Amino acid sequence: MKKPLLFVGLLLLVLPLMSQSRKYIKAMKPAVETMHSALDAANELELAGIFEEISGTYPDQWLPAYHAGRILTVNSFVETDMKKKEALLERAKKSLDMALELVPDESEVQVLNALYYIGLMSTDPETMGPAYYQDALDAIEKSKNLNPGNPRAWYMDGMMTMNMPEFLGGGPEAAKPAFQEAMNKFGTFRNEDPFWPDWGKDLVQTELERMK
Repeated sequence: MKKPLLFVGLLLLVLPLMSQSRKYIKAMKPAVETMHSALDAANELELAGIFEEISGTYPDQWLPAYHAGRILTVNSFVETDMKKKEALLERAKKSLDMALELVPDESEVQVLNALYYIGLMSTDPETMGPAYYQDALDAIEKSKNLNPGNPRAWYMDGMMTMNMPEFLGGGPEAAKPAFQEAMNKFGTFRNEDPFWPDWGKDLVQTELERMK
């Protein structure tokens, strides 16, 4: 009699978790598919809002927060209105903090961390650059150490190096090896999670084409 009761008890515990997982997948699948489409800035920001909602509904999942944070940060780079730029970065920071709290030692989240610092630096390069430059470098180095096979970590390394003054060891030629390493790693990087970050290969290709 104990075994059937134990089975029923386990079933009652597992079924809600399975239902929660199905709902999460159902919410994420169309959002990620939309993210892979060609979107304008307005649609991207709308999509970021969807990821923020999913993140709020499933606070134990870091990928919705990651995707929201990345979209918001990237859009802050092209926003010319300073108040809007800062508002985007404030939203991005909330999503980044959620992801960092859940998986601080995830290489992809450290890539996002570096991207966010670069976003802050772009608001006022003369004052914010010196303030957050080392933080961005530290996040990139941590990302590479956590997963040396992560191509996005090497892409970020290349971008930081390329934008450093040549007298400090930066510039296109100095950055080229990191971009080449990123491209090599895009050829071998695999993750079975369908919602995993997969951006960056086209950006690396663009940078390498410019260097020819």
